[in-house]
Amino acid sequence: MKILDFHIHISEDTAIEEVLSFLDRLQMDRGAILATDHGLQGIERGTNVSWRKAANLAEASGGRLYAVGSVHPDRVKNPAEELKTMLEAGVKGCKLYPHSGFYPNDRRLDEMYALAQDREVPVLIHTGIKAHWFQQMRYNEPIYIDDIAVRFPGLHVVIMHAGYPWVEEALLVAKMNENVIIDLTFLDVLEYTFAPGLTEFVLRRCMHSLGDQKLVWGSEGERLGLSAFEDKGADRVKEYLNRIKGMDFISAGSLDRILYENAARLLHV
Repeated sequence: MKILDFHIHISEDTAIEEVLSFLDRLQMDRGAILATDHGLQGIERGTNVSWRKAANLAEASGGRLYAVGSVHPDRVKNPAEELKTMLEAGVKGCKLYPHSGFYPNDRRLDEMYALAQDREVPVLIHTGIKAHWFQQMRYNEPIYIDDIAVRFPGLHVVIMHAGYPWVEEALLVAKMNENVIIDLTFLDVLEYTFAPGLTEFVLRRCMHSLGDQKLVWGSEGERLGLSAFEDKGADRVKEYLNRIKGMDFISAGSLDRILYENAARLLHV
């Protein structure tokens, strides 16, 4: 069974050997590595990770890693031009972090969304829980993605983290918009932190409402580095994968789509 980890966070200090070792130990074939733009907040607090860092790691990976960039409308004057520059450098998508101070349906991002639609590049949008105490979850509600999906019907938008705690809202947005996909990353951590039984509940709801072609899976990376959440390292990822593989309502074909094919299609790899 092939696996493409759709959600690997890195830092400015991450070495290529670390990421490839992580893939090998978890028997994963490929991965998407994510830049992080928390805007001016991120500059002040040192949480930003440049898209150039992600692109450099991808270039050094021998074809196993794909870079996903990031923009923040408060930091970048022209998000569309920033995305264009990223794409010219081989970046495969763009991730937004609204909890750093903006709504994802902000009109300042419209030209960027239009470009991503034209270039068939996916936009990943963090939803639900926040990563750091100083961020604001009110920006993270999945309902704002409905606006984007309607305005840009050819744009593939990924609701990251299944919108938790707004899971039903995320599912409804994905159900009502053909161009919206659900990401399953971090459900395992949310389960052992807040919500016992969450992972199976969300998977069952997703399979029932959406089917297997609108779901992607990711690990979050080997290290969380988030003060609010216990970090169990690679063992956490191994356990999550084994749990999904063992769910009797998910067939082998569905597993292939969730763990590899859907992500590969979004990234055009």
